[in-house]
Amino acid sequence: MKKLIRPSTILIVSLLLILISAAFSQSISARSYKLADDTGAVLFFQTTATPQPQEDKSEIGSTDNITLLSFVLVAIILIPILLKRKNWEQI
Repeated sequence: MKKLIRPSTILIVSLLLILISAAFSQSISARSYKLADDTGAVLFFQTTATPQPQEDKSEIGSTDNITLLSFVLVAIILIPILLKRKNWEQI
């Protein structure tokens, strides 16, 4: 029984991925054409204007905050690990 669980799980997951991929790869025009014939409904797509590019406001050396944040994240991760290790050594 255990020998069949892993291949069947892989088969089911791969079939789901294939079905999802097929559903997303179908074009919008083909879907709207089928809906119009089958149900009498028409899909209207609203188009919006593309916004104009804005002026670049970045500054040289603006990664200082990112570096500070990375040090804070490393401290948040390492401090509990080091404290646990210290407790393990005492036990």
